[in-house]
Amino acid sequence: MRKTFILFSMLMLVAFAAQAQRGGGQGQRQRLSPKEQATAQAETFQEELGLSDEQYEKTYAVLLASAETRQEKMQEAMSSGNRGGIREAFEEMQKDTDAKLKKIFSETQWTKYEEWKENRAQRGRRGGGQRADDRGDRGADRRDGNRRGF
Repeated sequence: MRKTFILFSMLMLVAFAAQAQRGGGQGQRQRLSPKEQATAQAETFQEELGLSDEQYEKTYAVLLASAETRQEKMQEAMSSGNRGGIREAFEEMQKDTDAKLKKIFSETQWTKYEEWKENRAQRGRRGGGQRADDRGDRGADRRDGNRRGF
């Protein structure tokens, strides 16, 4: 019985090590292509802001150009090893994208967009975790003092 347990433990260790080498697991996210990023974000905006089909197409074009530029800048920074100014460059690109989106959105949509950005930033500052309504029972258990969380 003891030999079986040791053998099983070693097999599990090898399996976990192999999974880690492949980059698997929940912590890894697959990078989306610029087209996939633009599509996902434009669909989110259409749903959240109520964009018309014409606004959707214009928004998609702006977001696609932004995602392609962001990918190029990231590749340049990674290949040159110069990552120092990347954050500032991305912030500048975001300001440019926002200026273009502001011309597409109505005043009401722009207000909703700014609220959406603020909520997104707040979630990021809280650790990017799930919203309270997405946690299910685990979040309620923790708030009630139950440390199990299962």
